[in-house]
Amino acid sequence: MEITISQDDGRVPVTVFHLQGDLADEEPLWSQAQQAYVDGTRYLLLDMRKVPSITSAGLRAIHEVYQLLRSDAPEESDEVVRKGIASGSYTSGHLKLLKPSKTAMKSLSVAGYDMFLDIYKKYAEAIASF
Repeated sequence: MEITISQDDGRVPVTVFHLQGDLADEEPLWSQAQQAYVDGTRYLLLDMRKVPSITSAGLRAIHEVYQLLRSDAPEESDEVVRKGIASGSYTSGHLKLLKPSKTAMKSLSVAGYDMFLDIYKKYAEAIASF
């Protein structure tokens, strides 16, 4: 897994992680996200166009990143999030995904991540959504 990082602007500054390769380990995604968070990132787009597949360890990494970014959002308490996911009215405002492959999308869907993470097909739309 290789990660290159860029910045873009929606209504807020957005950090973009361009992932390349199978997301089969919690590293380096987790450590790069932690460093980006320390450096001030609060809105993150995972560009998954070059991620052929995601394992359970990769899903854990995505979830850890989601939790990290949510930690700065008091309006996203566990109870509010649970109720929102159950009613279909909640998606993360801090972490979004761009164009996962068919295989990666299946993993995300089976794990239920598509219930709380917005997934975009077009880069411009993803950036504008923040």
